[in-house]
Amino acid sequence: MLLSSPDEYLYQLQANNKADAIRLWRKAIKEAWNDCCAYCGQHKDQMTIDHIIPQSLGGTDELMNVICCCEDCNRDKSHTEVEIWYFQQYFFNQERWDKLEDWRTPKTTGTKKRYVRGKNGVSTRAIIQK
Repeated sequence: MLLSSPDEYLYQLQANNKADAIRLWRKAIKEAWNDCCAYCGQHKDQMTIDHIIPQSLGGTDELMNVICCCEDCNRDKSHTEVEIWYFQQYFFNQERWDKLEDWRTPKTTGTKKRYVRGKNGVSTRAIIQK
């Protein structure tokens, strides 16, 4: 099951501590990519997690910004913007790029609940369609 962050594994009681939550989250990301590099498509023993938008450029640790990546691509891409780096690679593949773009697109989860202040000042629960 792929959750949005390591914290979700803790909240969903699928992990007992932060380290286990991070391990499960990373494992789920790699499984979602079939243990293949999102960039070059190769399957290697040691896969890493790459920030699509590097943290040095404002990238976050959110699910939409991390993918399964081989060590070679991760090291080569480094802190470069993904569009600049990937389009220059000999292994560029439009299908993989489309999958990467789909991964980066926020997914709607149906309904979200939040509390809003009503006209009388009392908080009520509202269901918001996203």
